[in-house]
Amino acid sequence: MTEPDLPPHDVDHAHDHGGVFPGEPVPRRRVPAGQALVVVLVALLVGSLLNADRLAYTARTQPFGWQRTWAMRITGALETTSDTLRLNRPRRFLAGLADNEDPPPPDPTSGVEIVRPGAGGVTTTTRPPEFRVPSEDEPVRILVAGDSLMGFIGPALVNELDGYPVDVTEDWVVATGLARPDVLNWPAQLRADMAQLDPEVVVLGFGGNDMQDMATETGRVAVGTAAWKIEYQRRVAQVLNAVEAPHRTVYWIGLPQTARDDIERVAPAQAEAVRAEISARPWAHYVDTRTILSPDGTYTMYLVDPDGTEVKVREGDGVHPNLAGATRMVGPVVDAVIDERKLAEAVARAAAATTTTIATSTTGGG
Repeated sequence: MTEPDLPPHDVDHAHDHGGVFPGEPVPRRRVPAGQALVVVLVALLVGSLLNADRLAYTARTQPFGWQRTWAMRITGALETTSDTLRLNRPRRFLAGLADNEDPPPPDPTSGVEIVRPGAGGVTTTTRPPEFRVPSEDEPVRILVAGDSLMGFIGPALVNELDGYPVDVTEDWVVATGLARPDVLNWPAQLRADMAQLDPEVVVLGFGGNDMQDMATETGRVAVGTAAWKIEYQRRVAQVLNAVEAPHRTVYWIGLPQTARDDIERVAPAQAEAVRAEISARPWAHYVDTRTILSPDGTYTMYLVDPDGTEVKVREGDGVHPNLAGATRMVGPVVDAVIDERKLAEAVARAAAATTTTIATSTTGGG
């Protein structure tokens, strides 16, 4: 019987010991350490150029400081090179397909007009617009947007407007605000919301994350300074300009009193900026929640209901309201929306139509 042919082995025949022991394998060729390092560095550079947009965004959104400054310089150069060589196109294409595109950069504020101190608001004799009577098929479209302080505002509105023809949509984002549009450009976000949702009522709230310096086209402004107050008012104006439209009303939920000293130091300036800009816009309204959740002027975790029951109205972090607190905060909004958007009339019409249908059915069946 003939032995089958075996495939040749990659062995060193000079050291096969006459076939008694297996041959020693030929040693593999080693790559020099310097060459391996070059390959790794080139791979990192190519990867950085392909993902330069996201690296630059990450650098911009870091806290102010020298680390952010240097990160922006390095990633800025990468971003410019990547854009010039069009190496960022594949990532942008894939991000678009996945609906995960980078947020737009901050809008410039230098040309934003604001209400100057002492100028006063707008006096108008124009009649308020006549709003439509909604129905179950065409409810009032309400958008709730802002930072995490708005987290319970949407559910509170849904509960308090239960039984009325309304449709509430939420778009609030944790750890955002007006001080850092590099993290989230709220004017751009709201313009997109207006285009997509076309809300008739917009409920806004910002401020809990804005107790920090702001970067402008001309440099950085320190929190609490006169320049900071003017810049913050410009950003409030940007937001209000982004949501303005005929037959749309806006309710700005003011920042409630908190247990945080850093927030409380700038809260008066924030409220002043919002009040000033709203005074020039008859379709916008400011809701002072400090008097609602802190009726005696001090921060409190509990309030007493009319029946004498003590109710917790805050989360344990000293900043956020809970659902009970948010329910109190939206009280003025609920009353105003029911009135201006003719919600009671809508319910009455629906009830009358139901009664008529039942009566007709009964008569026809008799």
